[in-house]
Amino acid sequence: MPKPIEIVSPRLRLVALNAELAVLQVEDRLGFFRALGVEPEPSWPPELMDKTTLEWTRDQLVSHPADTGWYSWIYISPVMNRLLGTGGFKGAPDAAGAVEIGYSMLLSYREQGLATEGVVALLDWAYTHERVKSVLAHTRDDRDASHRVLEKAGFVQGETRYDPEEGFNVVAWHHAPSRQAA
Repeated sequence: MPKPIEIVSPRLRLVALNAELAVLQVEDRLGFFRALGVEPEPSWPPELMDKTTLEWTRDQLVSHPADTGWYSWIYISPVMNRLLGTGGFKGAPDAAGAVEIGYSMLLSYREQGLATEGVVALLDWAYTHERVKSVLAHTRDDRDASHRVLEKAGFVQGETRYDPEEGFNVVAWHHAPSRQAA
């Protein structure tokens, strides 16, 4: 297996899923943990990373292996050697240079600033790519903790609209490289 792309932040090691890791995550969970060199995590994956999302990510990376880094990243505690959550993008930058970011932490690791740290690390990585001009995010309007993650990472809240496909109100967020994290 090729060496995955990694980012190191003060409390996290972020590993970009490549095609091989994405396949293992769906088809061989223990093999996935072994490949990452972490302790097995019974509560993996975190909320919002349902089977459909994991399979979609796998399929995207298998079809487009050169896009590694533009999909899911795994947040790992280098101290505990455990999986904490995941973050990443919904694909490579579009024609306008925008990418959409998302994240989800295991319940045990919320409210510790780890999601914000991971988002900031991913922003820094994304902006090293000349094509990236802005980063977008969408959250449910009732997710105050998620809103705070984005605010601390330098995102600006945009419009709220009802999403009939999801069945709830969604808040749009925007980040440009000139904004500094709080």
